[in-house]
Amino acid sequence: MFIFSIVQILLALCAFVEAREVNYTILEENQPDYFLGKVSDDAKLHELLTTGDVTDVQYNILYSGNKDASWFTINDKSSALFASKSIDRDVICKYLTTCVLKFDVIAQSSGSGSFFHKVSVSVTVNDENDNVPKFPNPVVRQIVSEASVPGAATPLMGAEDLDAGRNGIQTYRLLPENVPFNLTAEYYANGRSQLQLIVTGKLDRETKNNYDLLILAVDGGQPAKTGTLTLNIVIGDINDNPPIFEKSMYNISIAEDVVPLTTVLALRATDKDSGENGRVIYRLSDHQSDSIHRTFKVEATTGELKVIKSLIEERKANYEIIVEASDNASNPLISQVPVFVTLLDTQNTAPEVILNIFPSGGNTVDVSENSAIGTVLALISVKDPDSGPNGQVECAINDNNFSLVKYDDSAEFNVILNKTLDREKKSVHHVTITCSDAGSPPLSVTSEFTVHVSDSNDNPPLFTRKVYQTSVTESNPVPINIGQVQAQDADNTKNISYSIEQSNSYSQWFEIDSESGAIFLNHSLDRETSPEIELQIKATDNGLPLLTGSAIFKISVADINDNKPVFHSKTFEYWIPENFSVNTMIASLSIMDADAGLNGQISISASSNDGHSSLPFMFLEDGSIFTSGDLDREKCDRYRIHLTAYDHGSPSLNSTVNLTIHIQDINDNPPVIQFPPSDTPYLEIPYTTTEDSVIMNIQATDLDQGENSRVNYLLDGDNITVDMFSLHNETGQLSLNRDLEISDVGVRSFFIIARDNGVPPKEAKRAFSIRISSQLTSSHRQPGEESVKYYAIAIAIGCVTVVLSAIIIFAICYVRRRDRHKADTSNGSVTSNSTLETDLSHSEIRMNGGYHRTFTQPSVTKPAWRPPREKQVSFKETTDMNRSPREPEVVSDDVVIWEYASEAGDTYHPYSDPYGSLPHKRQIPNLYSKNQVEWASDNENGQWTPNSDVMI
Repeated sequence: MFIFSIVQILLALCAFVEAREVNYTILEENQPDYFLGKVSDDAKLHELLTTGDVTDVQYNILYSGNKDASWFTINDKSSALFASKSIDRDVICKYLTTCVLKFDVIAQSSGSGSFFHKVSVSVTVNDENDNVPKFPNPVVRQIVSEASVPGAATPLMGAEDLDAGRNGIQTYRLLPENVPFNLTAEYYANGRSQLQLIVTGKLDRETKNNYDLLILAVDGGQPAKTGTLTLNIVIGDINDNPPIFEKSMYNISIAEDVVPLTTVLALRATDKDSGENGRVIYRLSDHQSDSIHRTFKVEATTGELKVIKSLIEERKANYEIIVEASDNASNPLISQVPVFVTLLDTQNTAPEVILNIFPSGGNTVDVSENSAIGTVLALISVKDPDSGPNGQVECAINDNNFSLVKYDDSAEFNVILNKTLDREKKSVHHVTITCSDAGSPPLSVTSEFTVHVSDSNDNPPLFTRKVYQTSVTESNPVPINIGQVQAQDADNTKNISYSIEQSNSYSQWFEIDSESGAIFLNHSLDRETSPEIELQIKATDNGLPLLTGSAIFKISVADINDNKPVFHSKTFEYWIPENFSVNTMIASLSIMDADAGLNGQISISASSNDGHSSLPFMFLEDGSIFTSGDLDREKCDRYRIHLTAYDHGSPSLNSTVNLTIHIQDINDNPPVIQFPPSDTPYLEIPYTTTEDSVIMNIQATDLDQGENSRVNYLLDGDNITVDMFSLHNETGQLSLNRDLEISDVGVRSFFIIARDNGVPPKEAKRAFSIRISSQLTSSHRQPGEESVKYYAIAIAIGCVTVVLSAIIIFAICYVRRRDRHKADTSNGSVTSNSTLETDLSHSEIRMNGGYHRTFTQPSVTKPAWRPPREKQVSFKETTDMNRSPREPEVVSDDVVIWEYASEAGDTYHPYSDPYGSLPHKRQIPNLYSKNQVEWASDNENGQWTPNSDVMI
């Protein structure tokens, strides 16, 4: 328990000591007590040790709770670290790519020293290729079906190699290589792998029924180690071979009077498969006529074909029998062979006639009077099982309105219409057909049927008009009758049914009375979406077949004024340059009115939002805007226009929008020189004028905007030298570059140029002269001197007015303060006559020209419970504390200030110390009256010297 407590303390101390890390590497299967290194050297603990701690440090491994530490020991004096046991990496780090054992070493002073440090040790155990890849089973027998297609995969267990990394399994090989198989492997992180045996070629058990293969698992060690697996592949049989008959077909001839149960043919088939897959079973195919099954049978095991019924009764000359041979597999394969049986004629029999009436069957047929010549009415099939002359049959018909036509080369005849029938002359025909063979004597047979001639419906209903037209006003009430159609039928049909074809989406809005042809509208129409609707009206008779007539019913939707003009935008804004040509289009507004005619005809009215009585624009009905007058930005730089688009419907509908047209500036105004004025052609200065003296400020204005109005100043003249004059090109200030001399006396004439920055630029030019006089003062005033004088007089009058106002206000305040003093003398307070200024909102006081801050509070009544004070005074900073108490100084209705001069032996400090430098306890001052702060001394020996503003 004691050791555990020490370890806990050591671990706690480690939290406050930065641990150092050392790393070692060791090969697995090492010898016991394998030396790894000295922890103290490798962790460079000597950098942390003092001279006295070097020989006094003890090293210990923290074994508790760390199984990795159990593999190592350390010399507690020298810090030599050893692997105490042989380490098998494949056991302790099974399936891991890297194997790192981690533990902590504590270095601590064993004597009186205070050294303590933790070292984190990591030992990487490298793998050695000491394990051979091993398969779970050295021999595996695998059955692969011969039905496996190339690419089919069979899973196999891969080998296992306890080594890791490159020493683990790297590849698999399949031997021999010339087999219809391949091998793929999928490797997993735990060292295991999964194999897939892939079929690469066609397998045929009947050709080769087994393969003996060898699988090699090779690791990546040096040298490589190999594990082997013997794989015995057995090719499983599938039912891939059907039974095969000895012949592809059989032909036999037998007498028609053969005795039942006589064997007429022995069939034989063989199957290459084995077992039940190769056992053959015979039967008659189900997919043939029932007469075959009634007449013949085949033995299942022997394949003998037998007659089981008299062939004379069947009255057939030959038979085609399908015999099947199948194996006995779960999914059997089948082969078929045809057996052609020809009957030898031994007795004459009468022909057999089979009559097939179209389309109803029976012995009666209905034929329309307008049936086309050649129409097939019936099919006659003649059968005679005899051969030779006994089987040669001819047929005849008794009515020349019909005829027999032989169908191909068979014993079949079509009964066809030979002439056009007339129901009014003969409505019923009795037809007899006689068929006889050429035997001796000949045998014959007859067949009869009846033909009824029916009236044909060969006239469709016809409308009285091909196109019907009507008009409906939009937003109509529903339902409403919008018209009627009528059709007639030339046939005997009495009943005609009317209907509307659903040819478009509008058809569902309408209904038609099927008997009268009245058309009703059940939907309110909108001309803007459906200006015209076209219906297909159908009239159907009740004949057979039904005949139909059709007509078009057109509905024109009349417009009402239900749509107001619509602008494509809520606001419009355009920019055009000034001086734009008259009658030039500047914009085109998109205005739409979905109505038609006058309801959709749009006009535009415009009014100014800026009070302009007229606008220099024309607004056309199609939304085009043209200039109609001069555009001068200097007169008006923007037109805000209220547009109203109204239609000509009744009542008229309208919509409004705001249009703003900005007039962009162009450089159409030259600068105008304002100073010097045009009536001042020269300026006289004395020759004593010194360098940098400002001669004058040239001023020019330009009515344009932006760069077009920015003026630059230039001088142009032959006798203007750069060394004498300097002109600032932006401000227009003209000054001297040097001191003038007596030799400069004379006239300097030049042109003043004011040029704007437009493209192209415009400029103003004025001739001007500077006279340099020999007199000491100029005889001419500088231009503008009179105006400067007037400015000075105005400023002087203003200053006098302000000073007089301030004196009057001060006098009023002073009188009010004196009057308030008389009202406050009963409080016994001492005040000062100092001149004060106060800012009540910010508690600021200005006294005797200095800046002070004071504490102000609303007026309160002096509490009756206030304890007695030795001395009660108001406090205020002053530069001279040795003054007698004075009357209070009334600053305003809200502030009254006292001053107090200390007497000999009296020292005071405020109960609430505003300076923060007094050693006495701070208290809150008493409030006697409106904004009066009381301060009292706390003890007679206290000292206080106010040397800074009071700030509360």
